[in-house]
Amino acid sequence: MTSLSRRAFLASPLVFSPWVARAQGAVSDQLIGSLLICGFNGTSASAAGAQALARHVEAGRAGGVCFLGHNTRNRAGIEGLTRLFASASKRGKALISVDQEGGAEQRLGKRSGYEALPAAQAVAARRSAEEARRIYSGMARQLRAAGFNFNLAPVVDLGFEPRNPIIAKWGRAYGNDGASVARFAGAFAQGHRDQRVLTALKHFPGHGSTLLDSHDRPVDITSTFKPDELTPFRDLARRGLIDVVMSGHLTHARLTGGAPATLSPQAVALLRNDIGFGGVIMTDDLDMKAIRSAYDLYDAIVRSVAAGYDLILLSNSLKPDDNMPARAIAAIRNAVAAGRIRPAQIEAAAARVTQLQGRI
Repeated sequence: MTSLSRRAFLASPLVFSPWVARAQGAVSDQLIGSLLICGFNGTSASAAGAQALARHVEAGRAGGVCFLGHNTRNRAGIEGLTRLFASASKRGKALISVDQEGGAEQRLGKRSGYEALPAAQAVAARRSAEEARRIYSGMARQLRAAGFNFNLAPVVDLGFEPRNPIIAKWGRAYGNDGASVARFAGAFAQGHRDQRVLTALKHFPGHGSTLLDSHDRPVDITSTFKPDELTPFRDLARRGLIDVVMSGHLTHARLTGGAPATLSPQAVALLRNDIGFGGVIMTDDLDMKAIRSAYDLYDAIVRSVAAGYDLILLSNSLKPDDNMPARAIAAIRNAVAAGRIRPAQIEAAAARVTQLQGRI
């Protein structure tokens, strides 16, 4: 998927609506808000946290929402919440997202009234790629019926390190080599496209070699990373099967300049210039301890946007704050005024997000 040029974006009718109008070198809060995917507290549409986030979505202060395990207790609550957020989105289609990989990482499972699906490792061991596509088309059909249009999966990390505590331990990898992982991840993406559900490949540039969990701290992969970990991204970009790439809180002396990939312009340049991906790039959750333990949250948000990320994921789970979207917008707006972020960066990111929304 190619991105719009700045000239084409500025010429589009969308840019001249009150929602995204630029004035005096600034960008509107709604334009900035379109880059945010936010989480919330609550298990039903009546929950205060859900109502607060719905108001942000309605006002254009959030372009999407993210469900975590604590939001997915039962089917009635889940589907009431997705209807709430969909109806709140007045200016386009809100990205309504959830992690649904299969195996240990599936928010919609038997406990909440849905069909449980196997982990990636089990699918690759027992099924062909075409059979996997049918499995994942069924997964996406279930997601779509529940009101979701964006699955924060598949994992394209390689499983060659058996001691890995976050990928290999839970059977989340399709294989030990890039070609195998790309084959099954491609089936995952195609199955979801059959049902018009977006997917996000994770965790760039690769979480498979680590002995640590990036939920807790940024993880340095400089000494363990293998070039083959980029193969799934390259292969699926070439085949046009990537909707979104999600980066991880992973540091590499060369690939990310020593910063977490989620804050790194080098990581974005690698995706754009080396991998050749022109679509939407998103961060992993910046509200994880990996970022919160080392950075001020709002400075991290600014760093991610300045680095070139299009979507910023904020689970709002570590220290819940119903006003987090507005605070994030204010931080980005102040960074634009200070010259840390160019308005054109936000315009280009919003254009890519708008293109993505047009596919759901």
